[in-house]
Amino acid sequence: MPALKPLHCTAALLAALATMPIASGSSAQEPKAPRLTFSDAIKRAMPSVVGIQVKGEEHIEEPNAFFNHPAAFVEGATPQKGKTRTVGSIGSGVIVGVKGNTGYIVTNFHVIEGAERIGIKMNDGRAYEAKLIGRDAPTDIALLTLEAPGLIPIRLGGRKPLEVGDLVLAIGSPLGLESTATLGMISNLFRSSVHYRNYEGYIQHDASINPGNSGGALLNTEGELIGINTAIKSPSGGSVGLAFAQPVGLAMKIGDQIMKNGRVLRGEIGVSSTSVTPRIMGELKLDVSQGAVLTTVAAGSPAEKAGLKVGDAIVEVGISKPERFLGIGDPMHMVPIISARNLEAVLGIHGVGDSLMLKYHRGDAVHTTEVKFGPLSDKPQRFEAPAAVSRLRGLVVTDLGPQNPRFGEVSGVVVLEAKPHSAAEFAGFLPDDIITHVAGRNLRTPGDLFDLSAGGSEAPEIRLIRGSTPLRFKMPF
Repeated sequence: MPALKPLHCTAALLAALATMPIASGSSAQEPKAPRLTFSDAIKRAMPSVVGIQVKGEEHIEEPNAFFNHPAAFVEGATPQKGKTRTVGSIGSGVIVGVKGNTGYIVTNFHVIEGAERIGIKMNDGRAYEAKLIGRDAPTDIALLTLEAPGLIPIRLGGRKPLEVGDLVLAIGSPLGLESTATLGMISNLFRSSVHYRNYEGYIQHDASINPGNSGGALLNTEGELIGINTAIKSPSGGSVGLAFAQPVGLAMKIGDQIMKNGRVLRGEIGVSSTSVTPRIMGELKLDVSQGAVLTTVAAGSPAEKAGLKVGDAIVEVGISKPERFLGIGDPMHMVPIISARNLEAVLGIHGVGDSLMLKYHRGDAVHTTEVKFGPLSDKPQRFEAPAAVSRLRGLVVTDLGPQNPRFGEVSGVVVLEAKPHSAAEFAGFLPDDIITHVAGRNLRTPGDLFDLSAGGSEAPEIRLIRGSTPLRFKMPF
């Protein structure tokens, strides 16, 4: 290693002078500029954000279409128990309520999915075990309870409308580093085109979010909770400034239903819709360029009773309560509907008996109506495999909808029937099987199943879930 050389004296003198304060010519001190900091907001919220460590089990895939199939049973045999392996995960949670020594923690469903034990680490270093009250996969929200002294609930935001450009703070446990705070701004509101979950109304922001932040807090600059950090988009798995948080209003509404019922008891108003397009605008003579146009209104449904018709374009929704809907919106408590996905998200978080205000365009006229949610239909729509899809002949399926207990956990279609002596029965399909993939492609609709299974000389690979066990096998022909 070469010896260090002394600086030239002139260079040393200049360096020393550069570090000396410059006299102002006055004995009075210059006023200091105010320090830009969010320390008060972070200090206020930090005790309410916890780290979560989960230990659980996941089921191992079976390579056999006839696993637990009646045709493979010896008389008197009992169904096999699928193989499992132990897994662990980390995440975050937010204490949203406290009664005595009982705390209520909101987190993400995917943080606690498959959990057998849920460990909580407090900001002050204390560690406890939490219990699961209930979960809702379609919104990725779960509610836990914790017994401990000195719990502090977070302050809830939502009283002030959020705007793109607002600064936000995120607190969570990225990569297991508890009590980490990051800063960003709101990039978009009510984003429902991420396609991570069934019902999305995300606050998009660019605060740094990494694995372990899931279930943690998104705050305004006053330290109030405005969202639950849920997902990121990233080519690498790390933060690239595309983070998504479910709004506090959505999270609290889901949490409230879980608290009352142990789960979300969804309702419906009896409509389906498509997004407004320039072609639809011209055909229906609409003067709006965005919204959700009703494509069906079921006879006798709450929507029909409220006066809605096919062709109506829903442009805003809201509630009559004094708080702002989903934490955003104008003083009318209304939220703009930009697409059919937006409308699905709003309708999907409401339960039987809930009411919703709808603002819609019919041609060039504008109307407002109130609709009350009724129970979900218990009659699944049947889709029979077309005759042209010979390898699935005799298979009848339906959408994996809100009536199914696995709704939101997986994507796919549900088998209703494999007709006797058919190709579907020979392949090994059973009622209640959930078909998730064909030839490596994820299924969302019965149409996806039939399209991906048609044609081709090589029989496609099928992946499905039977009970709790995933199966993977090749079609027999």
